[in-house]
Amino acid sequence: MFFIPGSIYLLLCLMVAYRGRRTELGYMGTFLLSVFLTPILVFIGLLLLTPSPRQIVPCCREDGRRLPSR
Repeated sequence: MFFIPGSIYLLLCLMVAYRGRRTELGYMGTFLLSVFLTPILVFIGLLLLTPSPRQIVPCCREDGRRLPSR
């Protein structure tokens, strides 16, 4: 009786953890936070606190050399 809702909850936690794998918390931290809070709350927090890709300024070229500072 608890198996299906529990597995859905853990699947949501895993999906949120995958989304948060490149944050300060990392995959495991995001997973544990979503288990103890709720996956929906942590997902909303990730959406609000992570910068959009357009706001991220690259610091290195593709070959690994640093860009000149502005």
